[in-house]
Amino acid sequence: MRFCEPEQLIAKKRRNRLAAADKAVCYLTRGTFKEDSNDAGFTDTRWVELEELYENCGKTPLKNALKKYRKAEEEDVDAAIADFEEGVEHKG
Repeated sequence: MRFCEPEQLIAKKRRNRLAAADKAVCYLTRGTFKEDSNDAGFTDTRWVELEELYENCGKTPLKNALKKYRKAEEEDVDAAIADFEEGVEHKG
């Protein structure tokens, strides 16, 4: 998850606190993307704003997907931290 599209910000905006107008919650999303309703679509991975995910998925599917994402993220972070701590214990 991220709060903006860094490449769309000038250097000064990247260095300083983001203004509310520059913030947009985005998720790195693997999915089928279409140009319009007549397009069969193609599989890709891209940053997608939360609002677009809501519009295309709907509230309940989006909330369920985010819950699953957060659970997996928490498990991955906990495992990584445990690995770091294990490495520290073996060095000392």
